[in-house]
Amino acid sequence: MNGIAATKLLNFSRPRTLSAESTVVNPHAGICSREEFHSILEREKARADRNGHGFSLVTLEVSGLGDVFCLTEYLRHRIRTTDEIGWFNGNTLGVFLYNTSALGAGQFMNKSRQERGVDFSLCKATVYCYPIEWCSL
Repeated sequence: MNGIAATKLLNFSRPRTLSAESTVVNPHAGICSREEFHSILEREKARADRNGHGFSLVTLEVSGLGDVFCLTEYLRHRIRTTDEIGWFNGNTLGVFLYNTSALGAGQFMNKSRQERGVDFSLCKATVYCYPIEWCSL
């Protein structure tokens, strides 16, 4: 699977405050807020630059999904302790996959689609990788 380089994706500016309508609120899911998730991405980008490893980011646009809670619970049990789940923006969840190539992120998505079926078929999913060299691994 070919990934998309996350270089431009990670050049975002974080808002100082979040409006209630900017992010779907799901207080029971135990996932990172948009601001927390963006801080994690910034930290991990710096860590990847310093240590020479890469990572992947899977985004899931969930606006058409009725039960976001079930999906986030599933994802929380599916990821490793080194990975993170949080709101990327608006109605988009992000899954940060530490030291994972685009191929590995694609395998994560394929297995999740097989296991969850309708949840993932209703979500537009995109895989980004950082740095660009990791896209072909």
